[in-house]
Amino acid sequence: MRRMCWCWTPCAAWRTRGFAPLNSKRTCAARSPSWTGGWANREWPMNRHVRLAAVAGVVVSCLACRDPKPAPAPPAASVSAHVAEASLATVTLQPQAEARLALRVQPVEKRKAPRRQVLGGEVVVPSGNALVVTAPVAGGVAAEGATPALRPGAPVKRGDVLLRLVPLATVDRDLLAQARRAVDAAAARDEVAAGRLARTERLLRDGAGTERAVEEARAERAVARSELEAARTRMELVSRSPLESDVSLRIRAPRDGVLRQVSVAPGQSVTAGAPLFEVVGVTANWVRVPLFVDEAPRVKPDVPARVHALLSGRDDGVEALPVMGPPSADPVSATVDRFYELPAAARFAPGQRVAVSLHLEEDAELLAVPASAVVYDALGGAWVYARQQDHVYARVRVDVVRLEGTDLLLGRGPPEGTPVVAVGAAELFGTEFGAGH
Repeated sequence: MRRMCWCWTPCAAWRTRGFAPLNSKRTCAARSPSWTGGWANREWPMNRHVRLAAVAGVVVSCLACRDPKPAPAPPAASVSAHVAEASLATVTLQPQAEARLALRVQPVEKRKAPRRQVLGGEVVVPSGNALVVTAPVAGGVAAEGATPALRPGAPVKRGDVLLRLVPLATVDRDLLAQARRAVDAAAARDEVAAGRLARTERLLRDGAGTERAVEEARAERAVARSELEAARTRMELVSRSPLESDVSLRIRAPRDGVLRQVSVAPGQSVTAGAPLFEVVGVTANWVRVPLFVDEAPRVKPDVPARVHALLSGRDDGVEALPVMGPPSADPVSATVDRFYELPAAARFAPGQRVAVSLHLEEDAELLAVPASAVVYDALGGAWVYARQQDHVYARVRVDVVRLEGTDLLLGRGPPEGTPVVAVGAAELFGTEFGAGH
């Protein structure tokens, strides 16, 4: 810190002009003697004032540069003249108009109905009903006589010959030379046997031989001749196709059914164990329904299910009986499988996706109204017209659960006993919104 000299004249003792260290005991020699009193050594706190002024300036500048507080953002949406469903418009008809429309009302009923749940299923072939026929040995595939080429979907009977399999012989070195040697050896043995037979017959004519020796010679000649013929046949087969055998296996259908898959064609070579074709029985198929593990205990195991085709909306479905299938589950989706047997007349193909309506354990209290009482708006909402008083009708929203016979079961709707329009609801809907609706 420093103290200020009031004379502002050059000081001989200090190099700085007019300033000296605050802790210095020297006084300015240029001052008059009158300044050597109390004013000479008085200390002025100049640094404190400078700091206060600097801080005040910084604060004022920050406050001046600060952005003003933003105005609140307007709401993203606003709703005006909101009308609740309880305050919808009512339709008031004149007695003559109501008579012309021939409206008929019916009270809402409450009934106990079984709870159902519609899930997706897949048509599968029953376990053990699909048989895959494989090649017992390596060989070439050949057609059986005039049998047409196999095609998927063709019906077959048990025992029908579908293919011939010509086994492939083992590959040896010098196969053709060995066949020729066998032919030459058989020809030599046949020649020796022929000479021996001729000698024994000549000795018998001369009276020096016996009948037994002649018979033995004839049998030996017959054996030699047979060996020669077999060697020549083998020689011809080796010359034509060295690897083919001289025998063939007939592949027959193991059961009645249809060909689901054909994996070979005539002229093709296959290895041992290669699949040839697959036969599916003509009995009924199954439907596999994956159930979430939490829902599986609530499904009745001994009640038939209803199977419908997807995206048709017109079929009544077929009844499928529960069967004991192989235990299977999917740990990824946390589901277990239930199986149902379709009737033999059901026109569902294996692998087809279907909708399955299952019965749950507990029953539900549901509202019931005639199907003709429910009308639908442009967005798919379901409504009924409830009669509030004579000639006055109000539109009430309902939640449709399912159709049973001619009635619709509702999960939500007007209270039990409320009279609703059963005949003429469409006319009231057109009256409220215009004839175009």
